[in-house]
Order: sequence, then C-alpha cells, then structure tokens
Amino acid sequence: MTVKTKTEVDYLIIGAGAAGLQLAYFLEQNQRNYLVLDGAEKPGSFWHKFPRHRKLISINKVYTGYEERESQLRWDWNSLLCDDDQFSFSNYSKRYFPDAGDYAQYLEDFSKHFQLKIKCGTKIVKISKNNQFFVTDDQGHVYTCRRLIIATGVSKPYIPDIPGIELTENYFDFPFDPEEYVNQRVLIIGKGTSGFETANHLTETARVIHLCSPNSIKFAWQTHFSGHLRAINTPFLDTYILKGQNSVLDASVEKIEYKNGEYLVDMCFSHADGQKAVFAYDRVLCCTGFQFDSSIFDDTCKPELDIHDKFPTMTSEWESTKIADMYFAGTLMQVRDFDKTNSNVIHGFRFNIKALSQILEQKYHDKQLPYNTLPLQSQAIVEKLIERISTSPELFLQQGFLCDLIVFSKSSQTANYYEGLPVDYVRDRASSIGFSNGDLAENDQYYTITLEFGKIEGDPFSVKREKDPDKAYLSAHIHPIVRRFTKSSLLYEQHIYEHLENDWRPNQERGEKSVIRSLEFIGQSDYSQFQSTYAQKLIEFFEQEISFTEPFVPPALVGSTK
Repeated sequence: MTVKTKTEVDYLIIGAGAAGLQLAYFLEQNQRNYLVLDGAEKPGSFWHKFPRHRKLISINKVYTGYEERESQLRWDWNSLLCDDDQFSFSNYSKRYFPDAGDYAQYLEDFSKHFQLKIKCGTKIVKISKNNQFFVTDDQGHVYTCRRLIIATGVSKPYIPDIPGIELTENYFDFPFDPEEYVNQRVLIIGKGTSGFETANHLTETARVIHLCSPNSIKFAWQTHFSGHLRAINTPFLDTYILKGQNSVLDASVEKIEYKNGEYLVDMCFSHADGQKAVFAYDRVLCCTGFQFDSSIFDDTCKPELDIHDKFPTMTSEWESTKIADMYFAGTLMQVRDFDKTNSNVIHGFRFNIKALSQILEQKYHDKQLPYNTLPLQSQAIVEKLIERISTSPELFLQQGFLCDLIVFSKSSQTANYYEGLPVDYVRDRASSIGFSNGDLAENDQYYTITLEFGKIEGDPFSVKREKDPDKAYLSAHIHPIVRRFTKSSLLYEQHIYEHLENDWRPNQERGEKSVIRSLEFIGQSDYSQFQSTYAQKLIEFFEQEISFTEPFVPPALVGSTK
C-alpha cells in the first residue's frame, strides 16, 4: 500500500458517534488542533441501524417544570452538552421514548452546526505508535497525532464460547420482520436489552419463544443501573409468568446442533441441581451483546482488555493503562463503573467526556481545572452546594461516580469549588499532586459531594422511610452525601435526607409548580418550612468544619457514618 498523504494533528478521535462529537465539541471550544475520523458516510451512523426495533429507551422528558437547562438535562438523556439550547433533543422529538432515526439526524445536524472537524468515509485499517500515533486508512492515508482518543464504542458482537454458536443468527443482522418467524419455535440466547427487545418484537408471530442465559434477570428498578432490564422491555415477562407458552430460562447453553431441519440445544439449568435438557427450535438467535474491536491496533499500541475482553482497561483519567496518551470516550468508559452507573450510555458518558476535556486541558496545556472561589463561610458554601445538588445533571445521573469537590484554604480564607469530576480521579490526584496550584490546602483535607442511592432490602416499591433528619444515612433513595478526606483516606461522611423532587433549595427558588407543600420532620414545628432543614443542617456541619484546623469528627448532624 502506497502512502498518499500525511495529516498531522494534536488530537485524533476515531469514531463520529455521540461520544466522538461530544469530545470534538469541547476540543473545538478550546481551539485545539483535532480531527475526527469515521468509516461511515455520515456522523451517528450507529443510530441508522440500532436499536433494531428503532425505539430508544433513553428518556426524552420535555415538560419538567424547570426553565434552567441544567435541571432539564436530568430528564433529557439524549442531548449533547453545548452552549446552544437549539440543540436540545426535545426540538427534534417530543416522544418520551423517541425514534432512533430522529437521533441520527440530531447528531448529523449537531456536527454541522458547530462546524466540527470530521472526515467521514474513512475506514481505519491500522493503528501503531512510535513516540506518536500513526493511523492508516484503507486508501493509504496516514494520520499522525500526539493524543489518540478511541470513541468507536463496542462495535462488534460478543460471541460466547459455545460449540455450535456459528449456527445461530446474530442480533447484528438477523431478519427483524416478525412475519419471518410465523409459527416458529425461537430460542434467544441472552437476557439483556437486545434479547428482550427481540422477544417483545416477535411475541405476536412466534409459536414459542425461550429467553436463555445462565444468570437471573437484573431489573433496573432494583439496581438503579439503566443497562439492566428496563420496565419498557418487560411485557414479554407476562407471557412467561401468566403461561402464554413463552419461557425465561436460567440455564447454560452447552451445545447447538442442526439435525433433521431443526436446532437441538443442550442446556444445563442453573437452579435445578445441574439438571440437563435438550430443546428443539426452528431458529436460534444470539443476543449476547457487544464488545470492543481491537483488531486495528498493532503490537506497538494494542490496549489491554478486561471483562471477557469486551472493554479496554483504563485509568481514572480514561487513559489506557498500557498505552500512554491513548484515551477512550463514550460507552467504553463504562469499564470504570461497570454495571453500576451510567457511563455505558449517552446521558452518563457525555458528562464523563466534559470532565475528560478538562483533564486534557490541565494535563497537556497547563490549564487549571475550572473552579469557583467562595469565601470560607458556611453560608456561601452551603448555598453553592444546595444549588448543585438540586440542579446538577452530572451528579444526578452519574451517582457516586462523578462528584463535586471542595478544597479549603485557611490562609486565604477561601474555598475552591470544583464541579463534575470522577471520584476515583479526585482520590488519585489527592494522593499525588493535589488540586490547588499543585498542592492540597492546609491539613490536606478536601470534601466530595455526590448523589447516591442507599441500600434497598426487599421490595423496591415498599421501602420504609425515616422522618428523622438525623437518620439520613438510612435514606434508600437518591440523596446527597458529603465526605471528608485526608489524601485518599475517608475521615467522615454526612448524609442529607432524601427529597421526593430531588430539589433541596428553598421553596421560592425551586422549579415551577413544585409538588410538595409541607413535610413532617421530627423536631420541626412548622412542616411547611421543611426545605430549611436541609440548609440548616449543612450550615451547622460546615461551621464545625471551618472552625477546626486539625482533623475533627463532628457530632451527627444530618445523619452520618464514621
């Protein structure tokens, strides 16, 4: 292959999906030298094919009662982050679960409006490294860069190691017309989103449908992880529980054979003392998910893989653990919080990418991480904190993974307030170079603020709640937690009582037409003043913190855990 041209940039992004466009937007805003490459003819090509049934399960709540964009983004799971409200996805669709085609159009328009530097129709065949990265396309063009960001997503099917798996049809390309399955016996391997999406789609025409995997279903309403089974995809369960001929099997598929015009599938049941069985089907569909494609990397820069080789390993800065200056953006970021929060989907990873852009600015361009400077006064700190926990979409959607950070400076009598940083990154940085001008403030102490769910035992729809604000640590639903650290050691944590509307601001500052008018708290005589309880408890806490120069464990104020 003859090299025709050579293009040099500082940042090269592979993939022009939602993640690639989001990072390109921030690089454009920061006036960096970058280029995005994608093999498809248009940005956002993934959404022209997936999901196969064309309905997104990322919510698009148009009417929230809030005018500020930050609050709206809590329930707008599709819009990319930008400074132009025209590019709210609600301008493209009003549907709560919108059509995938609308999202593909949104991404294409986003790239054009912000004049992002994208080269489509560019299929990458090789990536190597020798001091810098060399990226070669199928026409022999070579692109060199100092920093490489992989935003390709999980672009190939994950194929389990089952004898005969090659006989199955894969979610990527099996026929999706229900008429293709009339009166057929269908086995679907995999009980994730794609498996249930397919089962629901075929329910009206297939004679029998079995969904099978070794492990039991995990429901999003129990785990709070949107990658687990969502309620929108559960209608099929009625046809199993109410004996509509279909079944959900917890079993391992041990072998697949094709004999006499049908597929014979050997199974071993997970909860029946190893009981084995053979089932006969007309079709076997493989819906076992996606994985990262590392085939384009040569041995000079092949990233290390994890979780059944589905994802590359990465640091708390989303940099490859093996290859310096190689970063990952988008759904690949989920390896840092796998099966826990929302880095696997757009409404989570868009905020990760914002943090990544700030980290790149700090690391390579000598820019401090952005922060607000507040007077070292409890009232000022609490006002800022309550505003953030009440409106911040990144804390709300990336529960316990992204945090706000407060660093005190007793000498200057100020508090630096950072927003939306990865918790692990904060701890790693605190253990090494600190935050403010290279050093942590006096006493090496800092505070993180997160929104997190508590523990729910049993039925998630029947949870006992405490009405004592000093027992906020028992809150089962999403609620704020303030933690104090020295370096990477946790000293203390304060829980703030959960709020049905997730808005802890005083009444006059909350969204339009708020619902709650009064709420009983133990020790409070005027229940209409319940909002002031949150602020007062926090003020008491930070007054204690500011007044002490040595590490100090305060009394229980808002509900605490030592």
